[in-house]
Amino acid sequence: MNTSTQLRFARSTVPTAGCGQAEGPDKDSNMGSGLTLIQRVAICFAAGVIGGVTVVLFSHLLFALGLSATLGVNQPVSLKSPEIYRPLFWAGLWGIPFGLLVKSLWRWQYIFGLLYFLAPVLALFTIFLPKGALEQGGLSFTLYLILVNLPYGIVTALVARAIIGKKP
Repeated sequence: MNTSTQLRFARSTVPTAGCGQAEGPDKDSNMGSGLTLIQRVAICFAAGVIGGVTVVLFSHLLFALGLSATLGVNQPVSLKSPEIYRPLFWAGLWGIPFGLLVKSLWRWQYIFGLLYFLAPVLALFTIFLPKGALEQGGLSFTLYLILVNLPYGIVTALVARAIIGKKP
């Protein structure tokens, strides 16, 4: 190993003993400049998965409280494999656009997170639900879908903030 090799530690580089020239952080290091776009996207993918876990657990809470039955839903999201993976994967995918936008909306991150749940819900209503499901379920089913997905955006924002820190 070369004596001028640098050891990498969380976001910094430390020169080892050697030629006596201390080098600054690598250009790809994010010292002082925040995270790169791909780092924010990766973090928000993971934050989205955690937001998805919250939605799944919230569906079980609504079921335990009896609100699901009141709104016409007979069972919560399954916690068994492989059914659990689909909502978590999609929640992670919905975290990617959040990661693309989070730097520009950082000052309003929590408001953005609270409103961000509308994007996946809108896609659910327009693309993913089987044809006629909203008509068959009626207004109560629509209300349930909005209610159960409500925690997604704010939890995704909270987790992203916890991982990213003060500056994206």
